[in-house]
Amino acid sequence: MKGSGIKYLWPYIANRRRWILGCLLYAFIGASASAYSPFLLGRAVDELSGGVRLPVLAAYSLGLLTLAVLLAVFRYQLRMLTGTIAATVSYEMSQDLFARLLVLDQRNFGFFGRGDLLSRTTTDFIPIWRFFSAGFQGMLHSLMLLVIGCILMATASPLLGGIVFGCLLLTMTAQTFLGPLLERAFDRVQRDVAELSGFAQEHLTTVRMVKAYGQEQQVVSAFETVNDRYAESNLRFMLRSGLISPIPGSVVRLSAALVLALGGALVIDGEISLGQLVQFIVYLTLLSAAAVQISNAFERLQQGAAAAGRIAEVLAHQPHIIDAPEARDLAVRGAVGMSGVGVRASGQWILRDITFDVLAGSTVGIVGPTGAGKSTLLSLIARVQDPHAGEVLIDGVDARELTLESYRRSLAIVPQETFLFGMSLRDNITLGLQNVPDAAVEQGVSVARLSNDLPQLPRGIDTEVGERGATLSGGQKQRTAIARAIVRDPRILLLDDALASVDAQTATEIVAGLAAGRGGGRRTTFIVAQHLLAVRPADVIFVLSGGQIAEQGTHDELVELGGLYAQMYDREHSSRSAAEVTG
Repeated sequence: MKGSGIKYLWPYIANRRRWILGCLLYAFIGASASAYSPFLLGRAVDELSGGVRLPVLAAYSLGLLTLAVLLAVFRYQLRMLTGTIAATVSYEMSQDLFARLLVLDQRNFGFFGRGDLLSRTTTDFIPIWRFFSAGFQGMLHSLMLLVIGCILMATASPLLGGIVFGCLLLTMTAQTFLGPLLERAFDRVQRDVAELSGFAQEHLTTVRMVKAYGQEQQVVSAFETVNDRYAESNLRFMLRSGLISPIPGSVVRLSAALVLALGGALVIDGEISLGQLVQFIVYLTLLSAAAVQISNAFERLQQGAAAAGRIAEVLAHQPHIIDAPEARDLAVRGAVGMSGVGVRASGQWILRDITFDVLAGSTVGIVGPTGAGKSTLLSLIARVQDPHAGEVLIDGVDARELTLESYRRSLAIVPQETFLFGMSLRDNITLGLQNVPDAAVEQGVSVARLSNDLPQLPRGIDTEVGERGATLSGGQKQRTAIARAIVRDPRILLLDDALASVDAQTATEIVAGLAAGRGGGRRTTFIVAQHLLAVRPADVIFVLSGGQIAEQGTHDELVELGGLYAQMYDREHSSRSAAEVTG
């Protein structure tokens, strides 16, 4: 995305003008108190140079103390207010980001890596927080201090005030010009952090496989390569920051040398008083500190701008699967059909000319060789993606004419790669549901054939399963996901190779239980399976090959046909017979 990322933060504070005005007011009062102190000190030096008078000394001391208190109070108020802005913007932006992530689809996620998204949803908000809590308030206070200080200096000596103002204008121009370089460098750092995070997450979650294949050294070497890129980009950022950061301090020191030289000459000539020279020297001390603070704040601003741009890049993505303007709710009965459906990818048809009609309450088996389009077919029914040709019909209505919310309430899908959360087995099964009756949970556990596993678990169904279900086997995870789907009692149930880690006999029992259990008679079930025994009881079996339905019918009809299904069944039967003999 082009341009500074600061513009993406504006919508989050634009409707809070009272906060912005409050920041300006607090910064103005605090900066005025700080800037007026040298002016008051200079006046005190001039008035007391002829002799110390206690009442005058006390009055000036009280004045300086009052200014110090004002500075402390209003700097505190400014920090609290900018901290509130930082917390509010970070909170609202993170809510928007997470909400957007939940509605994005596969095509969107293909644009970002998992580690990249993890970085954008976590570490990128740290610079945004600092943008407001440190950068914004520091820059605001220091800029006002510089402006007010220069005005007060000009009232004492327009020449010296003009010199300081010219030097500060030079440094502001240089920083504004060089700022985008710093922002781009930090953006590169954040992208490399995301790559590093993704690499670590991917390999830590597959550490057992890494060890099993003896790939530890290769993975360490690959990590070193990724880490080197991060270190190099970080070093480039630090080098650029190191070149830009000293500019304000150097310019202020240059102006200090000029002021001391010219100011001393003006005092000798009697054009300004000694108190005014002291006033200028104190001002230069304040302005030097302000210049350093501006430099630090400027770096925070550029980091925050880069992070905001990365987050805005995700927010700019829109889901491709959305409700049509005329979409309507539908009480789904479960009839599913396709008419001339085709799906393309990389210029080739993955599915083409898919046409069928399935009555509500039917059980449908889907089999075929790898790459035949089985999972793609289920993703069309789930409306995870839309076809490039033809229609997917739900109860005779094009799925694109239904609201996603009403349709997906009637649907449950169990993918092959099951994900469980670090909570109890019961909570994983009832995920997202409230007040689920024990009978419904027991029914789901029974149909999914988890009942026999519960006695082996320390606390039965209330056992914590660990992160991503680490304490369960692959088959137990898949059966937990099936129980989770059954508890929802959907009108349409999609099992996308969800029985791959389950033995053939148990898979057959699960399929039989799905048809006989609660809701079985009115639930339409699509089962993608590698074990043909699992789809044998199905009302109809679709055999996919080359992206088309090559054969369809019941198990007996397809075996009698002697085609692709019969060949697959013979191979599976022979393999199972050989295994029984050797076993």
